Amino acid sequence: MEIMNQLDGVNLHEKHGSQFHYQLFLSQAMCDASLEVLDLGVRSYHCLKRAGYDTVGDLVDALSNGVDLKSIRNCGKTSVREIQEHLFMYQYYSLKPEKRNQYLIDTVEYNLGRARADELRAV
Repeated sequence: MEIMNQLDGVNLHEKHGSQFHYQLFLSQAMCDASLEVLDLGVRSYHCLKRAGYDTVGDLVDALSNGVDLKSIRNCGKTSVREIQEHLFMYQYYSLKPEKRNQYLIDTVEYNLGRARADELRAV
């Protein structure tokens, strides 16, 4: 994945208690999309489905209301990380190509600080 190549050496889970923070700009159509669009692994997908999340919008609403994914049965640290990353990728690829780089830089800056974001700008 091209974005992961851009993020080589950047661990967005370093701060915020291993939480990965980013802004979401989802259209109604994106929110109405089934969880399958996130292309999650079987365990992560079934954790969310079992917890009653059927669409991306359901998941985003729960996260914005403070639901801790780790509190969902069988949703451990690895599944939480996978869900966060796949939701981020879904958002990233929904943006217009000319806005993607700035979104990536803003996300790195928020999670790791300005110095690391400046490193990414130089690439």
